[in-house]
Amino acid sequence: MSERKHMFAELKRINYRQEVLHKQKSRVKWLEAGDLNTKFFHRMIKWRRMKNMIKGVKIKNQWCEEPRKVKENIKNFFEKRFTEKSDIKVRLDNVQFTSINREDNVSLTSRFSENEIKEAIWDCDSSKSPGPDGFNFNFIKQFWDTIKLDIIRAVNSFHSCGKLAKGSNASFITLIPKTEDPQGLEEYRPISLVGSVYKIISKII
Repeated sequence: MSERKHMFAELKRINYRQEVLHKQKSRVKWLEAGDLNTKFFHRMIKWRRMKNMIKGVKIKNQWCEEPRKVKENIKNFFEKRFTEKSDIKVRLDNVQFTSINREDNVSLTSRFSENEIKEAIWDCDSSKSPGPDGFNFNFIKQFWDTIKLDIIRAVNSFHSCGKLAKGSNASFITLIPKTEDPQGLEEYRPISLVGSVYKIISKII
């Protein structure tokens, strides 16, 4: 296992050196020939996918690469980690909360303005990976004048009924390696890629 880790680290170092070299060359090609360096970027995407792909995991100290067993083990591991324990309950009986004044209450519960929505969108990173809806914030910013009415309607619909539109809270869960050559599932960090409308509403609130 230690030799495998060392070899992966060496492979990453070599790939990084090639990446830097190709990146330098691609700039020259782009200046000379416009968009002809797209092959390089496709290769880099392919290499990144291969690097992040889970080829196998350690199950009971045994390395396993059988897809069915790997998937089953991943599901069981994170299902157990994120399942709520029924014996843990938070109670707020007899807790006295500080109240806000009427003016602040009206301000907090009033309809979302276009400026509020736009500010929330422009405050988000444009290049973040998109969720199931397939749109990142760069797309929304570029075509704001065209799609802003649809987004405002979606946000105001949530404000009126307090419910998210069907599918807008769907997410992709992806595992990010914490180490160079992860062996067990504890060496991965799960993140959720959620849709743009969900992110906008969360940010406004």
